[in-house]
Amino acid sequence: MNDEFKKYINLVFEDNLDINSSKNAFKLIMEGNISEVQISSFLSLLQKSGIKAHHVIGALEIMKSKMIKIESPINSMDTCGTGGDGKNSLNISTATAFVLAAKGIPIAKHGNRALTSKCGSADVLGELGINIDMDVSKIENCLQKIGICFMFAPNHHPAMKYVGSVRQQLGIRTIFNMLGPLMNPANVQNQLVGVYSNEVFDIYKDIFENDDQKNVCLVLGYNGNDEISLDGENKVYVKHAGVFKFDPKIIDLPRSIDKEITGGNAKYNAERILEIFRGKKDSFYNTVCINAAFGLLLNDNEIINENNILQAFRSIEEIIKSGQPLKVIESLSKFSNY
Repeated sequence: MNDEFKKYINLVFEDNLDINSSKNAFKLIMEGNISEVQISSFLSLLQKSGIKAHHVIGALEIMKSKMIKIESPINSMDTCGTGGDGKNSLNISTATAFVLAAKGIPIAKHGNRALTSKCGSADVLGELGINIDMDVSKIENCLQKIGICFMFAPNHHPAMKYVGSVRQQLGIRTIFNMLGPLMNPANVQNQLVGVYSNEVFDIYKDIFENDDQKNVCLVLGYNGNDEISLDGENKVYVKHAGVFKFDPKIIDLPRSIDKEITGGNAKYNAERILEIFRGKKDSFYNTVCINAAFGLLLNDNEIINENNILQAFRSIEEIIKSGQPLKVIESLSKFSNY
């Protein structure tokens, strides 16, 4: 039991944790000096009292200082949600990443195994035959040659080993869900990122507005989805357009059918990705296409409007029809296992 850390638990309990206290608390956690009981108390209380922008910024500074980075090409992109939306949907951002890579956009995908869901990006990639544990020294070459790489979070954030067990045992979203998309080891220029609540949306917006190096499309999906949903209005932020609402019905996309978008275990989710890439058109297909369409517009730095979205959606359909996403999966599998 760390007596110094008790002070930070009390500050969280009293909702008085400022940015310097946040830095100090996360420094102690990431140095392995804090018991799992204290970490659990701290994370749970912080979640309950309400995570604020200065908590994220303070934690982020510590996390980035311990991160194992890689170099990435200009205009590299990550498609990553916070998770923790409780929807148990299929791996939409992972499927979206393959489609955008097939378009020739360098994708530096950052992710982990499932912590608050049944199947994380690392789990589904493993089922697709991709070695998620590829040596970090090979990842830059993978991105250069294949046009996509996967950065397994534990390999790039070794200090996370001190909180991994606690997160799994808690089984609830914590500040680490919010930190994940902000800690891309390739420091990508473009990010298509989904969040699960208005509070997180506002925190991310504040952070990205003050980062001149980032080109971002931030999404709060309908009903708390952490990606663009077919089922209603989605809240979107891009720097050149500010905040706006987008409902896929304006381009005549149907609402989703629950069974077509709900995920299962890694094997099931992997098969569903292959199904839509082999030509099956359903709610999962439409959801991946509309999310990839926004990624395409982000990459091209296009003004987002109804006409552009529809055009981008059709372009994404052509990419899938070409079979290129399947070839990207095959190439990544071969390279990562070589």
